[in-house]
Amino acid sequence: MKKLTKTLFDSVVEEMKNSLDSKGNHLDMVGLIVSQGETVYSYYFREREKIDVRSIAKPITCLAFGVAIKEGLYFGNTQITLDTKIGPLLRKYVTINTSQNIEAWNVLTIRDCFKITLGHDKGIMFSKDVATQKEDKLIDYIVNYPITAKPGFDFVYSNAGTFVLSTLVTEYLNISLAEFVDKYIFTPLGISDYTWKNYGKYCAGCTGLKMHCEDLHKIAKLFADDGKYEGRQLVSEEWINNMRLPLVYGPTHRYKKGRAFPKFNYGMNMWICGDVEELGIYSYDGNYYCDGTDGQYIIIIPKNNIVIAATGYQSDTEPVSRILGNFK
Repeated sequence: MKKLTKTLFDSVVEEMKNSLDSKGNHLDMVGLIVSQGETVYSYYFREREKIDVRSIAKPITCLAFGVAIKEGLYFGNTQITLDTKIGPLLRKYVTINTSQNIEAWNVLTIRDCFKITLGHDKGIMFSKDVATQKEDKLIDYIVNYPITAKPGFDFVYSNAGTFVLSTLVTEYLNISLAEFVDKYIFTPLGISDYTWKNYGKYCAGCTGLKMHCEDLHKIAKLFADDGKYEGRQLVSEEWINNMRLPLVYGPTHRYKKGRAFPKFNYGMNMWICGDVEELGIYSYDGNYYCDGTDGQYIIIIPKNNIVIAATGYQSDTEPVSRILGNFK
């Protein structure tokens, strides 16, 4: 097991400071926190600030659902599980216009929203996509976007599933997803200094969550500690295991061989690391993580018991992940 030392941490910080991205610019990072058991090191490359963690909002939402489902979550008269069909719930507040999509949404489940197997031919609900739609009509856009692949099977990375879950929380519980996550995750973890943007009347859910690096590290530690926080089982170990279990067949469309943390497979809102070896044999290395668009990371390296949280404004993330690979 690689030992986390101050020397190792400082060398990573120095490499981050001195490295250039593909455009020849110095890396624009904000915070880095790395821990191994009780050993914790942190560094801020600029003034401490809340950063939009982008897609890391997805696994945070998933964690909250894990607690709520364990406690007996209901939407109306329907008790929610990972296998709950979404279509019947959507009919309360949105119209699906085609028989093909009606049939598809009647098959799609809560689990499919987390593992992003909605059957779309491309990822939707990203910033450029959202900019072309009226915010109060985004749920209509999602449910009526053509589902062309077999629902529940084909993985295409997207923001749509988490936003759908956000609308369900608001429509059935009369609270925002931000309040939902605050109740089940943030308050128990002592996280209070954050903001979460809305799309119309719904919390974005899939993005737009601004928080400090040290709070992001608490989220990462929750995974590494199998759902425990300060001795309390906050999220069930079963749910954590479901999130880090490879659920997509073979390498994902975002897989790049040889990366420090290759996006080989996907669990429930978590990337599962691995590579394709000779003769087409798949090999998982045990590491798993989630990242945001601009260099935000939570990374868990189980064999070394190392937990990483990073925040930044760095659009070219290859050098960031490469440098963080020094902790492997």
